[in-house]
Amino acid sequence: MALHAKIYLSDEGYGHIVRQRAVVEALRKILPGISLTLQTSAHLATARQFIPGAQYIERYNNISWHKEENGTPDVTAIRAGYLNYDRRAEDFIEQECTGFSADFCISDFVCEVFEVASRKKIPAFGVAHFTWDWFFSKLYPLPVSSSTLHRMMERSQSATRLFFPPFTPPEILRNYRSNAVQVPLILKKDIDHKVTSHTGKFKILIMDSGAGVIGKSIERALEGIGALDDLVFYVAGKFNSDFEHVVSIPTDALMVDYVKDMDLVIGRAGFNTISECIGLRTPMLLLGEAMNPEINENILMLKQQHLASFISLQTFECDLARFLPVFLQHEYKQIRQSMNDHDIASNGAEVIAEHIANLI
Repeated sequence: MALHAKIYLSDEGYGHIVRQRAVVEALRKILPGISLTLQTSAHLATARQFIPGAQYIERYNNISWHKEENGTPDVTAIRAGYLNYDRRAEDFIEQECTGFSADFCISDFVCEVFEVASRKKIPAFGVAHFTWDWFFSKLYPLPVSSSTLHRMMERSQSATRLFFPPFTPPEILRNYRSNAVQVPLILKKDIDHKVTSHTGKFKILIMDSGAGVIGKSIERALEGIGALDDLVFYVAGKFNSDFEHVVSIPTDALMVDYVKDMDLVIGRAGFNTISECIGLRTPMLLLGEAMNPEINENILMLKQQHLASFISLQTFECDLARFLPVFLQHEYKQIRQSMNDHDIASNGAEVIAEHIANLI
């Protein structure tokens, strides 16, 4: 009889959907006939589009966080949202255990799933580049109780395996050393890479996050790049510009399809963006976010390996025309060389699928 897997997606962002899509595609090749149930709430429509051929359950998976308009964590709102977390977590676990029928679970990254699997005596696997206990512990003042952080960690430590790609914070690997497996970057292989027509021009892709966190900053930056007409800037179709060297990408196109053809990507240091750029060896200029431990950790580790550089949000918005020529003349050359030379593998989805197949 064919195996059945249940996949849980946290209701934050889109990067986890992209990673799980790659894992699902790899699993389907290794385990022909496998059936899937996918559960999420906030981005169910996107999950249906990216991971077709599954059963879908619209249900909140008990993990979310609150942020300001610019994407930085709203500590006050997070604290209020997690006051009743322990009770909600137990209710979630009991509800999931009722009528549960999957042979194994995968989550990115809902720690209650591992308790569900433990009670049902089935394997459970986590896929993530950070854990929520680590994320919340880095905020000040601490928005959730120490006991809640401990319970999150305890549940995650009960997972069969937790798969962590490159640039996962070392502290997380230490915390979960009993069940952590480090894997290569988790990337979809069959991307429809687009080739643009501006041959011979230096091409820059400016990417917003999936949630549109830096949209207003991009609009302000585009107003000040008139003098940079020796460069070509590619932006999503929702951004308007009168400059001929600003090119709109169709609204129904995926930004990632254009990364390979670019000389530079400017964007928020989300893990999906940096994974795609590293996999395709495209240099990065990354924007930080105040108080966001994930973003700041990503930038720090990438700078240490000379795979990216950092630009402040204020400089990006107000002074990009002066910043870019200096950056391209100097630091960019080192980043481009490091991108050409790195040996970071990108077959993480296949490695994860093989591990799972061997453990179920």
